[in-house]
Amino acid sequence: MFKEKLVLTFYAQTPVHMGSGVSVSYVDNPIQREKHTNFPILASSGIKGVIRELALRRWNDVEKVNVIFGPEDGGEENASCVSFTDAKILLYPVRSVKGVFAYITCPYVLNRFKNELKSIGISDLPGIPSLTKEDAILVCTDSELKIDNNKVVLEEFVFNIDNIDNSQNIDDLMKKISGYLPEEVSSNLDKHFAVVSDDVFVDFVKYAVEIRTRIRIDQTTGTVAEGALFTIELVPSESVFYGILFFNDPYFGIDYPIYEKLKVTKSEEKSFEDMLSTLGEEEKKRIKDEQRNRLKQAYEGKYFTAEEIKEKNLKQLLDNSIIQLGGDETLGMGFMKVKCISYENKRSQQDK
Repeated sequence: MFKEKLVLTFYAQTPVHMGSGVSVSYVDNPIQREKHTNFPILASSGIKGVIRELALRRWNDVEKVNVIFGPEDGGEENASCVSFTDAKILLYPVRSVKGVFAYITCPYVLNRFKNELKSIGISDLPGIPSLTKEDAILVCTDSELKIDNNKVVLEEFVFNIDNIDNSQNIDDLMKKISGYLPEEVSSNLDKHFAVVSDDVFVDFVKYAVEIRTRIRIDQTTGTVAEGALFTIELVPSESVFYGILFFNDPYFGIDYPIYEKLKVTKSEEKSFEDMLSTLGEEEKKRIKDEQRNRLKQAYEGKYFTAEEIKEKNLKQLLDNSIIQLGGDETLGMGFMKVKCISYENKRSQQDK
């Protein structure tokens, strides 16, 4: 049972390529996609690896990083006490005849987002509207996507606005979703937000992608190296993904009842030595010198509990930070801004 949770949203400031290997189709290097939906995703392993490296650079503390993320070499001293889910698509940018572009989503994506939030105790999203026809679209009251107040054109496809009895609901839904997004998206989401049918969404995320052709230069001739022409698929900039970060208490190798006793004492803000003095003599003997040193380092470094790791470490590290997912760092691709949402804060807002 995880002790703490954070909702993470990822906003693509540049095109992103989280690769899935070599393809036999016309695209040599495709992006990662869910098998059952064909939606683009960001694999949890890649996200965790990038954030682990960011933590190592920022904190400059190998022991702390190993306690929180687990040893990089797969050693058995301790398991990771953080767990990342895959980042799933929430909003996908598509060209629009008016308003430049739309942030599209669909009932399936919205319902999945709502259900995953509900699974960690957040129930602030209103009901998800349905669409009456395949060519229907739902937009906000102040949308800039409207043509003659009844149509929207995305890419080369014409959609009829289907806001009958849904306009207020769409506005409320957009406002709730914007609370999970970085300011770059939330500040004008009402102008670009649109809900299309599930089938239409599948087509857009499959075909409205960015394909770039890459080459390699032969250093001896200054021309394109033979066989070095290839294509790469990219998730477009402005895309928004979401995931959940779970936290457990760190593992220091001591008996669980002793650790729980120390946690209670730590809440009283005592020094490390005063905390240890609350243990009985037999309990103290069961803590080895190496374990004692790790406990002291974690206690003084404020990563002694799951709550500390979330609030005083990962949340501070990630909230409004920019990470680079996938691709070569020298190419300037894969930059994503992260926003952290504490489920306790969201639940307190629901109770008001």
